[in-house]
Amino acid sequence: MNILNQLINLAIQLLVAWLVWRYYRNKTFSVREKYSTFGPRFWTGSVDACVMWPIGFLASVLLALELPPVIGSIVVVLQNLVWLFYTVIMHARHGQTYGKMACKVRVVDFRTEGPLTFRQAFLREGIPIAVSVGIVGYEIYAIATGVLSPAAIARGEFVKHPAFWLLATMPLLWFIAEVVTMLTNEKRRALHDYIAGTVVVRTNVL
Repeated sequence: MNILNQLINLAIQLLVAWLVWRYYRNKTFSVREKYSTFGPRFWTGSVDACVMWPIGFLASVLLALELPPVIGSIVVVLQNLVWLFYTVIMHARHGQTYGKMACKVRVVDFRTEGPLTFRQAFLREGIPIAVSVGIVGYEIYAIATGVLSPAAIARGEFVKHPAFWLLATMPLLWFIAEVVTMLTNEKRRALHDYIAGTVVVRTNVL
């Protein structure tokens, strides 16, 4: 594990997150732009990446310690569960992750524009969860069969395997479908919004 690369990555993420927060903190929009959320939604990931960075860094440190396969598999699973809990619980409780709070957008029920249910929050992440399960499942399989050690996972050697690129195309195709859907309807609803019955609105409209 290259700690310097990890820290450089964090520094870049923090800079982008700070710029995003600075831009949106006092920004207001007219009611006509209530559903024009493509821009802020794009930048929410930069803030959330900073929130989740310590978890990824800790997991990388642990995996680099040449852990036994069983322990390494548990670390991989827990790392992904934290992401799941963060996104689902934050949306269920607040309609926002910290990234959405910084960018002044909130996820609400499509019909009532009221708070989400836990079911809706979970359904919004359904496809990413399924893809994540596939990737994590392969990582655990690779660790258990000795194809890759936990330390090799931490070093990113997983990307050298054809299975990684097969699995990596799924999130890319999903992202493209999400963007196309979002840009072709009036309220900028992405596929996961249709699945969960949600819509994203600006919280800084006048």
